[in-house]
Formats: sequence, structure tokens, C-alpha cells
Amino acid sequence: MQQPFYTSSEINRKGDYRNNKKLIEKIMVDENTKFIPYFNGKNFFKEINENIEALKLNNNQIKFFFPKEIKNPIFLGVANDTNYVGLDLSKQNLNLDLWLKENEVIVEDLRKYGPSLNDIDASFLALTNGMFFWHNSHQFCGSCGFKNKSREGGFVKICSNDKCGKSHFPRTDPAIITLISFKDKILLGRSPRFPEGMYSTLAGFVEPGESLEQALEREVFEEVGVKVRNIKYFDSQPWPFPASLMLGFFAEATNEKMNIDYNEIEDAHWFSIEELKTLQHPSINGGFKLPRVDSIARRLVDNWINKFN
Repeated sequence: MQQPFYTSSEINRKGDYRNNKKLIEKIMVDENTKFIPYFNGKNFFKEINENIEALKLNNNQIKFFFPKEIKNPIFLGVANDTNYVGLDLSKQNLNLDLWLKENEVIVEDLRKYGPSLNDIDASFLALTNGMFFWHNSHQFCGSCGFKNKSREGGFVKICSNDKCGKSHFPRTDPAIITLISFKDKILLGRSPRFPEGMYSTLAGFVEPGESLEQALEREVFEEVGVKVRNIKYFDSQPWPFPASLMLGFFAEATNEKMNIDYNEIEDAHWFSIEELKTLQHPSINGGFKLPRVDSIARRLVDNWINKFN
């Protein structure tokens, strides 16, 4: 089975490093440490020999941008004996702005270039983005409202109010994503948020008190009015856009009848193997697109198609 995007097995997060304050401080000034920049939800890229590569920064560059101190770094882990650290460069910095222009740096959403990056870079960028989304949305304690302080390499936030002192940890939202089949066809739907012409598998967030299977049955019935059976787990994938864990399943519909809730989705159809291969459907003018190649939705579709090859 193909390894999911953004989950490199070459990365060791070295959780045992996080409580070693002196070691973390040493890593921050090590000339071999690589810094992954985060910039208002985007990352830095560079075109090299007609290929797009993730741009990592070194310690000399960081000192140029932050001559006094590095603010709120996140220790991400180790790969190939190199330490990686995430840095939020979103606040205005004239030195950084000038450097970006002089070096023709591309500032873009990871989803645009993720599939073309090497596995380690794509995974570190995804981790950086997910962590800084959490940091920026949890600056204050949800219990008492005091400012949170970053601890343990950036993986824990502790309330600065001594009377509270609550610890906060990164949160990931579980979401089911499901390929529904009936005989030799699969069901794909379209959200108005999708890129033009794209149809994908059905998905939704798990609610409190639900099992994954219950969430799947509920979401599918809510969106298209279809009841399912023979639910089988496929695989999982982090989707840090901004903070989800996608849990993939296959399921079979009891029949082809649909009752689409247009408040939930924009459109849905049953697709045959031939229609999936030609990207043409009699009810869709101009053809359609399959999900992104870096998504678990696409792997679900491809896995189902391959059964018929």
C-alpha cells in the first residue's frame, strides 16, 4: 500500500528531547539545524532547475531576521541526523521582506506543491503548519483567559496564571472519509468549496459520542440519503489544512437511490469504471476531475479502480 502523504517514516519526533531545555537551546543555535518557515498559513518554496523545492533556512539567516532572539520556535524532530525546527515568520520583518524579494522566494500554500516535494520536506512542512495553526489559535487559556506560555519544544502550552496553570496540547480533529460503492459504480460528490469540476469521496467530522462507523453512516445519509453496509477500514492520513486526521473507509450502498441534501453538498453522481478513467460523465458538462493526488480520497478511488484492472 502506498504510504500516505505528509507522514514520512524517516522522521523521528524525538519526544524525549522536548523536556531537555538545554538540549533544545543548543539545537536552536546549531549551525546544522534546519528551520522550516511558516508565513501566514503558507510556506517558502524555490524553483531550482525547473523543480519546486521547499526552502529551509539556516541559523545565519535566522539571526539576520531575528538579531535578538528566536521567538516561539517548535522543535519538530530529526531526519537523517539533522534537527528541524519550525518558525513563525508571519509578523512584519523588513529584513525578511527584502530577502524574499531578492531571492525570488515563492510564498505559497503547501497544497499547491506538496505532491512534488520529497517525503521528508512535505511532512515537516505539514507538521509545521498544523502546529502553528494550533499555537496561533490557542494563545490564551480556554479556562481562565490568561496568556499561554510555550513549553516542551512547543508541544505544550501552559497557562501563565499560577492559580490555573492548565496544560494545553495540540488538537487534531478526526474526520471520516468514505468511498461508497454499489456493484461496479462508486458515489462521488461535490462541495461548492472544491476546485472547479472536482468530485470526491464523502467526508465529515466525527461528533462527540460517536464511533467512526456511526459517523460514517450519519454523514453519508445526511449528504446523499444512502444507507451503507460492509464498512471496512482502509487507512489514515494527517490533513493539516488546518488540523484534521482523515480516517478512510470503504462501504457498500444498499441501493443506488439518492436523496441529495443540497445544503450539505452541491452535486453527487454514481460513476462507472469507464467514466472514472475518461473523466467524462453524461450529467457533467465538460468532464470532471478526481481528488488531489496527495489526498486519501484519491488513494481510495485509485485503490478501487485498480481492483478492476
